[in-house]
Amino acid sequence: MNSNLEQFQLNPQNNSAPVLDALTTNMFVEKLNSNDPSEVLYALNLFEMGSQHGSHTAVQRLLEHPSAEIRKKAVACLDASGDRSARALIAPLLHDENIEVRTEAMLYMMRHDHIDPLQHVEGVGDFADYSIRSATVAYLANPGESENIEAARLILDAMVREEGTQGQRTRLEAARLIGSLPDQFGKQLGHLMHDSDSQVVRHALRAVGKLRKRQFAALLVERLADPELRDEAVDAILAFEDSIAGTLRDYLNDGSVSIEIRREIPTILVRIGTAAAMRILAHNLIQADIILRYRIIVGLNQLSVLHEQVPIDREAVETVILAEIMGHYRSYQILAAAKGEPTESLRKSIEQDLERIFRLLKLVSPKRDLLAAYHSLQSKDSVARANALEFLDNTLKPQLRTLLVPLIDSEITEAQRARMADRFLGVKVDGREEAIAALRSSEDPWLQSCALLWESRIKL
Repeated sequence: MNSNLEQFQLNPQNNSAPVLDALTTNMFVEKLNSNDPSEVLYALNLFEMGSQHGSHTAVQRLLEHPSAEIRKKAVACLDASGDRSARALIAPLLHDENIEVRTEAMLYMMRHDHIDPLQHVEGVGDFADYSIRSATVAYLANPGESENIEAARLILDAMVREEGTQGQRTRLEAARLIGSLPDQFGKQLGHLMHDSDSQVVRHALRAVGKLRKRQFAALLVERLADPELRDEAVDAILAFEDSIAGTLRDYLNDGSVSIEIRREIPTILVRIGTAAAMRILAHNLIQADIILRYRIIVGLNQLSVLHEQVPIDREAVETVILAEIMGHYRSYQILAAAKGEPTESLRKSIEQDLERIFRLLKLVSPKRDLLAAYHSLQSKDSVARANALEFLDNTLKPQLRTLLVPLIDSEITEAQRARMADRFLGVKVDGREEAIAALRSSEDPWLQSCALLWESRIKL
């Protein structure tokens, strides 16, 4: 059990939330009750990352821990998880001997008990400056007799622009706060969205999703290119549901947009899961980038099960199938030209070609079990092979059948496929230099890696 946790301990901030789902409650309790403060703090970091866990008594017990750092972190975790049941336990920490613990307690009570921060500051003593300002903003922005949006805006504006030693912590607190405020602070949120600190931006992204600030939709999509912030950007985008589909469509359509962004969009559309999302994928099937094309195909396979009534342009799909088949034949030409060179990457690419082809065939014939036919053609059972060939004869158009069957018929050798490729494509690949040039021009990363490998061997 311990090894499951320890394998992630180098940098918990870089571990994604799905990791948390694999950790059992018992393991959390074990680590939270550890005598080693570093293990307790690490478990609290994981708990905070997975704030969907909600209330947990093992975390609440840490509010009385001898270590001020652990008390502070426990309050922050309960705050992040929205655990209002801990209010009575956290209130006494407003009098804690440690200023950082008092500050976290103030922030928690301000968010979850709507206390008057000025009254507590006067009655208790010192708090960190950012906590006083944060609590004051929340108090002034809260609807009621004390509401003063303009005053709250002035204080928050100063917080989001603060630099220096405390600047990062102040801006971070502003970003954490703004998502819980009334939707009156768009200018300040926009400033935080462009902050130089990724932690600040992370919380700003969460605020955009929580408040559903449509004006920042484009910025959310652009953050998909940043691996450090991608998960938060995706979650914020999903909060808009189908209303953001048009923005995603525009970015997916735009060839000038970085491919890193465009490659993330199909998966998001699948998670949105609407008929409109499926139509966007169907209208963007023809793509030069092989990774993007594969993700769109997979997305269409998934959504077509949910939205059988959404029409798919059969002609466009068959055009892509033909292109995939021609590329597959090209791979056999290159394979023949390898003449003993390592071909692991090339064979991996060939396997992926076939997967894309059969996923596409599933789109044009969703009621037919084409995958079963593919496996039967790999069989040594002559009856199964004959049945599969007959099935494909009855399912595919003659042109597709003529091109595809030799690629999956186990009785056709690779050398025969290479000769067929010469005939179908009308051009040969003679020697390794031409093969390398063909590999280098491919969009397939497996083929590109194969080209690099062959080039290095030629230089040697």
